[in-house]
Amino acid sequence: MNRMALGGDALAKLPPAQVREMREGFQILDRDNDGQVNREDVVDMLTNLGQDSSASAVSQFFPPGKPQTVNMPSFLNTLSTLLAPLSSQQELLNAFAAFDEDDSGQIDVKELKDALLHTSPEAGERAMTEREVENVLEGFTGRRAFGKAMGHGARGEVFKYPEFMASIMGGAEGEQKDQQDQ
Repeated sequence: MNRMALGGDALAKLPPAQVREMREGFQILDRDNDGQVNREDVVDMLTNLGQDSSASAVSQFFPPGKPQTVNMPSFLNTLSTLLAPLSSQQELLNAFAAFDEDDSGQIDVKELKDALLHTSPEAGERAMTEREVENVLEGFTGRRAFGKAMGHGARGEVFKYPEFMASIMGGAEGEQKDQQDQ
């Protein structure tokens, strides 16, 4: 089986909203709208994000001896091949729901961190570091909202997993909500 077929199969397994976001990401990277992302496009993006845009930093995206441009099909196939093996949306929701004691869409951060840091990884994988856990949770934490959880007495820091899911799954959560509101 060739790599293009493998990538195409992987692309077909991704939610349409995620594929749409990948296409939009490509269009953002393709600053000169020539249908190709090249070194200059990546340098511009990294510079605008305040990241290292040195030749050595950019060479990780365009190694010497390899093509120095990427078209949209190649971009989509590469990303979809990387994303396809990840857990499905339902698997992740079920995993988070196991920690959501009051069905509020919020999980106690201390409990989640403890589980992520102290659960044995599957064979061939390594345990997450505390820094990796912090990076994953960043932007999706806050104080417990009033509601069902008030019976527990604490308003500690919580992980808002529906927001996290919407972010990593191509906004599918938000789109479903938008469709229900119409």
